[in-house]
Amino acid sequence: MKTYCSALVIAFCLMSNFAADGAGEKLSNGDSVRIDVFNEGSLSGLFEVTSDGVIMYPLLGRIEAAGRTASEVAADVEARLELDYIRDAQVVVALDEEAEATEGRVVVIGEVNSPGHVVFNSDKVLSLFDAIAASGGVRDRGNKYGIELKRKNGISVTTQRLSLDVDGSMSLRDGDTLTVPALIRASAVVATVNVMGQVKAPGPVQISPDGQFDVISAIAAAGGFTPMARPGKVIVRRTTNEGIKTFELNVARMQRQQTKPFLLEANDTVTVAESIF
Repeated sequence: MKTYCSALVIAFCLMSNFAADGAGEKLSNGDSVRIDVFNEGSLSGLFEVTSDGVIMYPLLGRIEAAGRTASEVAADVEARLELDYIRDAQVVVALDEEAEATEGRVVVIGEVNSPGHVVFNSDKVLSLFDAIAASGGVRDRGNKYGIELKRKNGISVTTQRLSLDVDGSMSLRDGDTLTVPALIRASAVVATVNVMGQVKAPGPVQISPDGQFDVISAIAAAGGFTPMARPGKVIVRRTTNEGIKTFELNVARMQRQQTKPFLLEANDTVTVAESIF
């Protein structure tokens, strides 16, 4: 029995020395952390640092982790266990695996050759020029001097006009939306589509009669989906010589799979259904 206990103590000490090697490294959201409590198997194991920077730990609940070192977390767990549960607790915390780089997404719509999502590693820079290039470049009728950038800042959304030539090196962020408008011609006749239902700014949306305008662009121009929207069910109604034609579209799948967009025609009506949940 003494030999067995001695082996456990030696192993625990070795683990403590190993953890000390990375003691100065700050933990981050998404890190996988190993917590070992000597002689307490039910309190030992792998724990993930959640998106709000905490570890959910047995008995103790939320343990602040992000921005702290492994040794600081160990000291916190040890003190709280000793307060109510274990006398002379021995706790070792070690970073098991660093958080993988997360994906960022930028939406590029309007007068580009391949509208849709541009996916990038959020730990790397995606410039305005790179995003437009990844979307096939600006069409001949596109206005590269009046690109609209919509960016979320907390609960608000800011809008900024950019020039590809002047602002091409500007860094984009996850969740940004770029809209490349069509060049305005003096002789152009204003045409519209009507966007209704679960969008933030329902009503008519202007399009150029000689330009291609897809359903994703129309929804974006109407402010995007509301929280109650059902992106998997978008109805387009079109009046033709043969009568009214109806198209049911799964816009969520279009965005996810980056399939060929559904092109609208002047006077189409787009209705975004309400979520059934």
